[in-house]
Amino acid sequence: MTDPSTEPVVVARDLWRTHGRGPRAHDVLRGTELTALPGEIIGIVGRSGCGKSTLLRILAGLERPDRGSVFWNPGTRAGRPAPGSVAAVFQDAAGSLDPNWSIARSVAEPLARRLTRQARRAAVLEALRSVGLGDLDPSLRPARLSGGQCQRVALARAFAARPGLLLADEPTSALDASAAAAILRLLRRAADSGTAVVLVTHDRDAAAALTTRLLGMSDGVLTHIG
Repeated sequence: MTDPSTEPVVVARDLWRTHGRGPRAHDVLRGTELTALPGEIIGIVGRSGCGKSTLLRILAGLERPDRGSVFWNPGTRAGRPAPGSVAAVFQDAAGSLDPNWSIARSVAEPLARRLTRQARRAAVLEALRSVGLGDLDPSLRPARLSGGQCQRVALARAFAARPGLLLADEPTSALDASAAAAILRLLRRAADSGTAVVLVTHDRDAAAALTTRLLGMSDGVLTHIG
């Protein structure tokens, strides 16, 4: 469980991000702030286009804010999270997998290079089993998988990394009810092991049941709602 005295995994301060130019420009984030502690699951709900995914991309170090700062722990290298400290699963799971890589290689990507080949394979198979893909041939390429399977592979890759911060953008959107419930249990398990989880979802009921804090986003502003 979360220890209030624990150092934050990530702190985002006064984030501003504008998309578009001229008369079409609009502020996607407007002074957004967020702090996540180890063991927390922070749920973020809001309508499409309100800035949720942009916030996650900034927290992942994949996009920079126009103004504001993000601080990661452990360590920051040139304003970016330390390698392996952050894992992200976005809505386009298939697009996040290299089409020329086998599933095994994609899941193994974040694993420590010092592991033996046998240990890496064992970790990959365990990660796939954890998301219900224990029977999947790990030599397959993403093109041979369904959208739901690609979503699970992306989740397996994230869980295998055992990051300090796990960012999940609608991670159950391509899954049936049973598979979605299993993934939410895995997010709970990750948090119980000390990972900070930030979950973006349209399912407010599921978020309320799972999360430590529930936040709403509207017009680029986060507010506490539960």
